[in-house]
Amino acid sequence: MGGRFILSMIEVFIVKKTTLSLVLLTILILLMSACGFGPPGTTGGSKDNNTIVIGSKNFSENIIVGDMLYYLLKAKLKGVKVENKPNLGATIVLWNSLQSGQIDSYVDYTGTGLVDILKMPATTDPDKAYQTVKQEYPKRYQIDWMKPLGFNNTYAVAVPKDLANKYHLKKVSDLAPIASQLVFGGEPEYFTRPDGYKGFVDAYGLHFKSSKQIDTGLKYQATASNQVQVLDVFSTDGNLIRYNLTVLEDDKHFFPPYYAAPIVRESTLKAHPEIGPLFNSLANKLDDASMQQLNYQVDVQHKSPDEVAQQFLKSQGLL
Repeated sequence: MGGRFILSMIEVFIVKKTTLSLVLLTILILLMSACGFGPPGTTGGSKDNNTIVIGSKNFSENIIVGDMLYYLLKAKLKGVKVENKPNLGATIVLWNSLQSGQIDSYVDYTGTGLVDILKMPATTDPDKAYQTVKQEYPKRYQIDWMKPLGFNNTYAVAVPKDLANKYHLKKVSDLAPIASQLVFGGEPEYFTRPDGYKGFVDAYGLHFKSSKQIDTGLKYQATASNQVQVLDVFSTDGNLIRYNLTVLEDDKHFFPPYYAAPIVRESTLKAHPEIGPLFNSLANKLDDASMQQLNYQVDVQHKSPDEVAQQFLKSQGLL
């Protein structure tokens, strides 16, 4: 009798504990959904069909252009609530959020779309890269690419302006006669990438005096102190202005294109067809030099990205 009583009590305890676990699990799922972490294919309960959410990645340039999309829609799209979610994280975070419907649009780069999302080989042809992502995204993901903004944030090679003026350096090929006198610098990752140092020097037939691996945060200072004279950079980096560097033309078209353009869910475009023309009004409004300037204002002059974005839209007559 006593044994059966104890057994019954144990069974009750197990049932209650299991029920409690299920309740706690259900609450956790609801909380995650409310915070926008629902399973793929759901909206996460975070927005309705009359709300447009713009996202951006976790670096200044992408936040600036994301803010442009936000302020453009906020000013021009009537009767619709527009939300901005800047600095969400790396590409995979934005991509998953776009697919699940937690956000409606962000600015991506053709090279990223081609290689990282579509898992297709890189190309050095800018038009081919854009046409491929523009054709494949709707078929695979029901997501559309708008027209490119104009700038190409790819790897590039830069030298101090004094050096460029002294030797009349305009193209990367111009480095060949003097490369043996110069030290090349780049972050460690650049020396391991297929589109990095080895491929670059082989493509151009360059033989530098030596090369140095330098932390990303220190490589620009290394040119200022003359530790290196040739540097791998991103073509729209604001530090190019700060450190008075000249970007050399990639005349052999070695570096793959990373042209920026808004990408948008097809369901969002169908519900709000005005979005396409509004985003395309930004087409070719930003070249590499102007994007450098905007990045410089944020990264070096410490202006807020939303202020810089609004000023640019006003300068273009879009606000």
